[in-house]
Amino acid sequence: MPGCPGCLKPGTNTFCTRCRQRLFDGRKVSTVLPFSRPVYNQARLALPTQRLSISGIQNKMSVVLRGDQLELTESGGQYILKPVPHGEFQHLNQMPANEHLTMQIARQVFRIPVADNALVRFSDGEPAYLVRRFDVIPNQPRALQEDFAQLASRSGETHGINYKYDGSYEEIGRLIRHHVGAARVELERFFRLVVFNYLVHNGDAHLKNFSLIKFDNQGSYTLTPAYDLLNSRLHLPTESRTALDLFRDEFETPSFAANAFYAYDDFHEFANRLNLRPARFAHFMRTVQTADVAVMARIARSSLTDECKEHYRAHVRDSIKALSYSYGKYI
Repeated sequence: MPGCPGCLKPGTNTFCTRCRQRLFDGRKVSTVLPFSRPVYNQARLALPTQRLSISGIQNKMSVVLRGDQLELTESGGQYILKPVPHGEFQHLNQMPANEHLTMQIARQVFRIPVADNALVRFSDGEPAYLVRRFDVIPNQPRALQEDFAQLASRSGETHGINYKYDGSYEEIGRLIRHHVGAARVELERFFRLVVFNYLVHNGDAHLKNFSLIKFDNQGSYTLTPAYDLLNSRLHLPTESRTALDLFRDEFETPSFAANAFYAYDDFHEFANRLNLRPARFAHFMRTVQTADVAVMARIARSSLTDECKEHYRAHVRDSIKALSYSYGKYI
C-alpha cells in the first residue's frame, strides 16, 4: 500500500486514526483480511439464495466486524466486500483500486459525501474493495433506501434488460424534486455528482446507482452518500462518459448538436433545469476546471498500475477540457 488504505494519506501502511473511526468506530482492524480469495469464493457459492450469472463480472458479499476482525457472513453485515471480478474487460485486477481511488477523489477534492471505503487485501495478497453500509446503523432499524429505478417504476420486467439505462439525469432531478422536502439542497448535491461522474468517465452511473434514503418512518428523504463510483473506461475503453443522457425527450443544446459531446453549455442548461443558483453552479464548475493538480496527486498515490494511472490522467484531462469549452461563450 502506498499510504493509508482508507484515505491514501502518505507515511503509513495501516489505517490512520480518522479512517479507523469512520470505518470501524475506532477499532484497530488489519488491512489484511483473515481469509483468502478461495475461501471467499467457496463462501459465496454456498449462499443458499445465490444466483450465479455468467454475464455478470462483479460479485460481492457481506462482511461483519466481530471484535477487531472482519468475517464473511450470509446476512446482517455492516460492510460489502468486492474482490477482483472475472470477465473479458480490460485491467479487471485494477477495479478495486479504481473504485477506491475514485471515491477518494470525490470526497477529498470535490467534497462529495461518499460511503466510507478502503482498499484491503485477502490473506493471499489479492486486493479487494471494502465499503461500509450507510443504511445499517448499530441499534437502529435499517434505513429505507430506494434507488431511482424503483422510484421511476422501471424494472427488467417492465422495461427490458437495459432498464437501468432507460432514463435521463433530468428525470432523476424531477424525481428528487417530487420526493425530497429540501429539494434545492439535494438537487445541488445531485448536480455535483453528475458532473463528477462525467469528469472521471463513469459510464456506469445509471438509475440504480443513485438513491434516496430516510432513517425513520417520519423523516424526509435525502440523497444517499455516493457509491459505485469508478472510471469505467479503464475497463471498457469504448464506454461513454455518461450512462444516461443529460436531458429528457432527446433534447440537445446547440453545443452538443455542433460537437457531439457534453461541454460547459450542456451543464449550464442542466443546472438551469434543476433550478440551481447561478453563483453556486459557476463556483462548482470553476472548482472542476481547476482540479487538475489535486486530482493528479491522488492518482499518483493510488495503487493503480502505472499504465492505468496514465489512462486515468488522460481521461480526467480530456473531461476538464470539455467542461472548460463553451460553444455559446457562457464562461
